[in-house]
Amino acid sequence: MTAPTWANTRAALYTRLDAQLTADVWSPKAPQNAQGEVNTPFPYVVIVQAVESPWNTDGTTGAEFVVQIDGFARSGAAQSSEQAIAALQSQVRDALERYSLTIADATWVDTELESMSLGWSDAGKTRRFISTYRISLDGTA
Repeated sequence: MTAPTWANTRAALYTRLDAQLTADVWSPKAPQNAQGEVNTPFPYVVIVQAVESPWNTDGTTGAEFVVQIDGFARSGAAQSSEQAIAALQSQVRDALERYSLTIADATWVDTELESMSLGWSDAGKTRRFISTYRISLDGTA
């Protein structure tokens, strides 16, 4: 059996989020201009990184990935930054929690939200959430 890979898991996450969110999705970071400023419209989501824990038991393989997904929003004409980030958080949670991801080299077992925190970035101009999801997978034969 082959163990699941982060590359295929990230691709499945990207596909799911891109299909479900009204925001842009980036991985591993949002595009930047020459001055190092983010060069994408708000709101947006970034699949940042993962900590991989592969396992092998009696010939059965699998892995767990703890994935960091960040969201960014600013005030707009229609809503405050707090409203925008709350809507984005809800969209990400609805798209991922307990959703059966289709992953090329694995069988999906579970996706759980582990944590989510709110903060500010860009000197208080941008509202940000940092979330972590645990994705459990079995390998394929």
